[in-house]
Amino acid sequence: MREIKPSSSIVVPVLLIVIAISGLIASTFLSSSAFLTVALIRDSLLYPLLRLFVYLGIGLLVGEFIETLGWTSKIAGWMRPLIRWAHLKDESGAVFITSFVSGIGANTLLMTFYENGKINRREVTLTYLLNTGLPLFLLHLPTTFFLTATLAGAAGMVYVAVTLIAAMLRSVIILIYCRLKLPDTCWSWSPLLDEAHPEPDQPLKRILFKFRSRFYRVALYTFPIYVLVFLLNQWGFFRWLNSGFSLWMTNGMFPVEATGMVIFSLTAEFGAGMATAGALLDQGALNTKQAALALILGTIIATPIRALRHQFATHVGLFSLGFGAKLLALSQGFRIVSLTLVAFVYAIIF
Repeated sequence: MREIKPSSSIVVPVLLIVIAISGLIASTFLSSSAFLTVALIRDSLLYPLLRLFVYLGIGLLVGEFIETLGWTSKIAGWMRPLIRWAHLKDESGAVFITSFVSGIGANTLLMTFYENGKINRREVTLTYLLNTGLPLFLLHLPTTFFLTATLAGAAGMVYVAVTLIAAMLRSVIILIYCRLKLPDTCWSWSPLLDEAHPEPDQPLKRILFKFRSRFYRVALYTFPIYVLVFLLNQWGFFRWLNSGFSLWMTNGMFPVEATGMVIFSLTAEFGAGMATAGALLDQGALNTKQAALALILGTIIATPIRALRHQFATHVGLFSLGFGAKLLALSQGFRIVSLTLVAFVYAIIF
């Protein structure tokens, strides 16, 4: 199978690195109102960036092991009936299963299959969108459920139910779309059959070689973009977006004195938003329905901002600048539409 080679051009990442480092230097030493300290850079940039690279490295390494040693067919077998129904390939099934455990690992495996020519660009997009539905929700459910149930009570439970239904709706829509639009896969043969007996010729050496190549490319994009997002955050860009979106979307919809606190705290920190909602419920400033809808609205407001802050760098590093940005925009837009639809139905019925 033809292997799709990544672009060797380093002009764009080098330019991004120069801009990022220049921004750091200007914000630390050259500006008259310099606000970046060594401690802030260490605790809020270097440590999180190092942790991100560790996670990326683990995800890339696991993905290369699965691909090179031929474990994909065994993993995909667990979801083969559903994947066959949707006219997807075993590769998509393996990525789907992996997404229940690790989003970075699933995206790494997805891009590996694409670069090796085993799935096309359309299948990458559909599999990625499928993974951002129910698998992504269940991956974070334990923390989300206990946090919302403890802090926000009944409103938190409604919030979990609405987001769960929206996640299920996204996955079901993608599966039906794949069933209708993708050609029926010939299951008498699969590219994974070639992996049933992996080549014994130094597989570990091949894994490490491919890992170094991909990690270098990912790091080359991830580092400068992460730094630029850090600088935008320190310069107050995201706080400005939060305040602008919140005031625009909540004007006249809820009691501003109460709901504004929920929206602002939720866009800043998920747990703080839930705690604020619980306190406002206890004081009678909001009823359960208003609090639940406010929490959902806060999530809708925060979705593109959080994606830009926390996911853009890794997506660009794994997929490429254009393709990664496109996938992220599609998934976040899909999430906003599904949440809005389910919340609208809840608001009407209850």
